[in-house]
Amino acid sequence: MKILTILFFLLLPGMVSVIHSEESLQFDLNMFRKDDVLVKQQVEYKNPGRLGENVLWNFGKLKTVNKKYSLTYSGTVMDSDSIIVGTQHQTRYYYSLNNDSLLLHGYENPTTKVTYKNPEMILHFPMKYGEQTADYYQGSGTYCDKLEVLACGSTRSVADSYGVMILPSGDTLRHVIRVRTTKLISENIHPFKRNSLGNRLVSANKLITADSIQCRLNNDSVVLMVDTYRWYAAGYRYPVFETVRTGNYRNNSKTTYFTTAFFYSPEDHQYLKNDEKNKSLLTELRNKDAGNEKKNTPGTENPKEPDVEFTYNFYPNPVKTQLSVEYYISEDARVECGLYNTSGMLLYRSPKKTLQAGAYQDIIDMNRYSQGEYILRILVNDKAISERIIKK
Repeated sequence: MKILTILFFLLLPGMVSVIHSEESLQFDLNMFRKDDVLVKQQVEYKNPGRLGENVLWNFGKLKTVNKKYSLTYSGTVMDSDSIIVGTQHQTRYYYSLNNDSLLLHGYENPTTKVTYKNPEMILHFPMKYGEQTADYYQGSGTYCDKLEVLACGSTRSVADSYGVMILPSGDTLRHVIRVRTTKLISENIHPFKRNSLGNRLVSANKLITADSIQCRLNNDSVVLMVDTYRWYAAGYRYPVFETVRTGNYRNNSKTTYFTTAFFYSPEDHQYLKNDEKNKSLLTELRNKDAGNEKKNTPGTENPKEPDVEFTYNFYPNPVKTQLSVEYYISEDARVECGLYNTSGMLLYRSPKKTLQAGAYQDIIDMNRYSQGEYILRILVNDKAISERIIKK
């Protein structure tokens, strides 16, 4: 049993583990466009789960919280070709593309206006699984026209996983890639200084170095962290799902300010009416997937035992009370979940059973186990996958 200690993150042959070109973000397929309109629903928040290959994201049972959200992209008042304005929640965000990098230049709403002297990097095209971008930004602005806002921070985006998603609508999407963006914000908000005549004085918004920004992030008592996950499906220009979690980076986000999630129903994406490149890609992928299913159909010429497309997820990790293990199998298969300590001793095992194709969930009660490291082992037709679990 001690061989389990070397099986972390191991996927043995016999199950699908292929990185396709479709699991990537590309300029001509994913760049914002003027006049695009997205309708989105606020839904229940769910833990994004693990990173890596062949992940299952099952959002099929999430309830709708609010349907009254939309996101529109347009030009500026001057209709500049270089600036695209995204509007949502009464806030306007100003974007541009520079050297294949999508940049945020600032935002404004009825109470706040902030302009970045050094813009915030959002994405870089192309972006494949495992690739990342990181940069610093800074800006200044006003709050209620009474307070001055000085802001700086860092952003890091990484395409950290790919797999299969089950949407709140019940539809299943393959060729999905997830991008995680972690944004750290240091803000200084204070009343405007005034001269002897009472006229408002604006602080000099000098460009500061990356080292200076990092020093502030390391030493400020409050640093806001915004942790955003976005799921992109091949054939759709914009994300189909998004989760947002915020907290104080100083205390390692132990105090959560809020969590929320949004579902962008593919059926409601108005841009698909004139997005021929993505429509062509969707048709190509559907034909490819249909061809793969035909190859695995019993009774076809040169039949063979079908490969099982197996995607899985587990959360939270670290875990306190309950560990959720979700998985999807494309064909009937024997599946078993087990929990072991690092010495290889079996602590928990689900009944080994043959399941029909579909999505499933196992719950492991972690209350009975002490703090430390454990190994989750999943057997699919006697092929093993092992993951490291931390009990807090």
